[in-house]
Amino acid sequence: SDFQKIDEEDYFRMNDVFCIWLKKKKDTHFEDLSTKEAKKKFKKFCKRYNKQKLDSLYYDHEKLLEKF
Repeated sequence: SDFQKIDEEDYFRMNDVFCIWLKKKKDTHFEDLSTKEAKKKFKKFCKRYNKQKLDSLYYDHEKLLEKF
């Protein structure tokens, strides 16, 4: 697929995907985090995403959003 790395600049663009990851993998709701905490966790999410360590569904945003 057309994999593209993400970084902190993608915080808003990737928010839907990030929220699903938080809920499924960290059992955390985005709304419960402070901005600082959310950005810290987003950095971790970026690292995992960029190393392609997440389930393949996370790289197919349309399918992921349909499913959740």
